Amino acid sequence: MSGLPDAPLTYMTKQKEIVVAIDGTGGDRGFLPVVNAVRFALALYPSLKLIIFGPSDLSSALAKAGVDAKRYEFRLASQNIPQDEDPKEVLSGYRKSAMRLAVEAVKNGEAHAVVSGGGTGPFVVLCRHILGTIGRVRPALCARMPSGPNHFTLMLDLGANASSSAEDLYDFAILGNAAAKLYQGISDPRIAVLNVGTEAGKGNRLIQEAKELIRADHNLLFEGFVEANRIFCGDCDVIVTDGFTGNVALKAAEGVASIFAKSSGIKRFFAKLACPDWLTPWQYNGSLLLGVNGIAVKSHASAGDEALAVAMVEAAKAAQCDLYELMKEELERTVSKR
Repeated sequence: MSGLPDAPLTYMTKQKEIVVAIDGTGGDRGFLPVVNAVRFALALYPSLKLIIFGPSDLSSALAKAGVDAKRYEFRLASQNIPQDEDPKEVLSGYRKSAMRLAVEAVKNGEAHAVVSGGGTGPFVVLCRHILGTIGRVRPALCARMPSGPNHFTLMLDLGANASSSAEDLYDFAILGNAAAKLYQGISDPRIAVLNVGTEAGKGNRLIQEAKELIRADHNLLFEGFVEANRIFCGDCDVIVTDGFTGNVALKAAEGVASIFAKSSGIKRFFAKLACPDWLTPWQYNGSLLLGVNGIAVKSHASAGDEALAVAMVEAAKAAQCDLYELMKEELERTVSKR
């Protein structure tokens, strides 16, 4: 797979076997990227095994591509949940959908993690309903934002919640703080709230109330506000925002990167020089749904082969380091003090 960063080569160490359940029907391109993504992910992570849920055509495509049958199990799931389906319909129907069955595989202990490129709303609803949540913390989608070669900033929420209260943003700070400690190895993560300015009085009521809640928690190292133009600059380790704003900021950044990537001729040459390899979006595909009882990773709906493979590997890495159990212990210890 040309274009992959050097970092994934570190996955080639001897590790315990990790099983990841895959929703093979989600995404804007259906199951088309799944076959190559499976091949790439299995090559990157030798201890990875997959349970793949999807239509019979996907099973045939996997067999035709020569994917090692010992490394995956295919389970028929013909139903596909529309991205904009009503939450009540998601819960009451679609019992045989690939997304639901993949989430249930984690609940039943058959898989260590689940990955889906389907609708964010349905995925979050199913994960919260089937897996349950950790304590009183509101779950949020958290992604690694590149802020330099081999350096990342965690940002949440990126769309798990359509609207958020100041208390929710405080929960996101707690989740991000725990994840940065356990997943990034940062002893005292620097936390900032995304805002329209860095001055103390800037921002709406939601931002100001969240600031006070986060600042009052002495278990959190609050750095103040960060503006959107500094998301990729490494000014902090965790960026907290509401789901709507976070999703808009993420897609705006991806849109700019896409314009650079689609440049032609001499413009493409200079665009490549201007945009370093570590900023290439597909390398960071896969957002962890923090705060649920299990490891759930949301892949971008438009993710291509390489990006979807990265999401699978991210899920395996999170499972390999027992992120869920460690997060649960950390949250039970810190949230109980609130």
